[in-house]
Amino acid sequence: MFQPAELISNYQKMNPGEARLSAIREAIWQADLAKDSPYMLYFRCEYANASREADTFLLQLYLIFPEILKIFEEQPDIRMPDCSFMNATDTVQELFSEMVSCADFFYQIPVADMERYLEKYKDFCLKYGYALFSYYMASARLYRQIDDKERTMQNLKDFKALCRTENRKNANCLDFIAELACWYDDLDTLLKATRMLEKKFPESSQLIYEYGRLLYCYAVRRQDLKAAAPYYENLQRLCRKFRTGNPYFADTMVYLALTDQKKAWSFFQKEAPSQITTTVPLDKMEFSTGAEIMMRSLMKSGRKTVRISLPGNQPWQLEDDCYETKVLAEYFGKEAREISARFDARNGNNHSMEEYELFLSAAENCI
Repeated sequence: MFQPAELISNYQKMNPGEARLSAIREAIWQADLAKDSPYMLYFRCEYANASREADTFLLQLYLIFPEILKIFEEQPDIRMPDCSFMNATDTVQELFSEMVSCADFFYQIPVADMERYLEKYKDFCLKYGYALFSYYMASARLYRQIDDKERTMQNLKDFKALCRTENRKNANCLDFIAELACWYDDLDTLLKATRMLEKKFPESSQLIYEYGRLLYCYAVRRQDLKAAAPYYENLQRLCRKFRTGNPYFADTMVYLALTDQKKAWSFFQKEAPSQITTTVPLDKMEFSTGAEIMMRSLMKSGRKTVRISLPGNQPWQLEDDCYETKVLAEYFGKEAREISARFDARNGNNHSMEEYELFLSAAENCI
């Protein structure tokens, strides 16, 4: 007999992780057997939300969301069970909004699939009265990746118009404008957006990304270390304040390898244990690029081996935690190039490989 309350109680007692996800999959299976549509939808949404603890959340969401959307489309008047704090439409919209952002992070998601979901998301928002902020942002990011600047900028234009119409100019809106400005090397707009964020939202964690982008623009693109210095300091300060890892690992590594190798190695030792285990391809590409630069910098200075203890089960790991810098440099370089090539194959261009080469070129004097 189908007993949803007991199933919910069972998995809610568990700590986040695979065991809890497995228990929710069992609940999904039982709801499907019972053909209980509200719980078929509810347990799938619970699975998606429980996946947030994993860094593969967006990929997990991409895999299960078609089932969520199918149930909702077949029964648009479906009501969530009483145990849910949100109605079905709001629940689906929230997950849909996150799902359409997947393409930024995973080369495994075909562009055609994401374009199809973007149009479905737009129709969903228009039908149920949700603003199109996430649609314009996700569309711009997708078309930016596939080198369609005209469509990217049109989505940015529509996004700005919607901000004016909705009288919304919060930190997230400014951050998105700064993101595209950085991508297209529009330094004036990036600086302007950063100054507005500093003035209107001085305590916002979004400034982490603005300082990181400015570090990238100056240290990597322009190789102007003096101009990059204050943004490196501000980035580090905010990461400490918000107790978060540095999302600009490779950019910071370029700057430190060129200015202070001792600090570069300290930064690597601090950040690597939390970053090396990621399974998100975009993040892994960022880490591997920075790690290669670190190891090649050590090699150039004459250091042949390093001792460092890192989590996970990497193919190069040894029991004594003592490694040849050359071996690590070759491994991380190969990994960065392979991931870059996969993104380029998905996107139909060579931007990722060009970015990888740009980072190595920026650090050329120390590697």
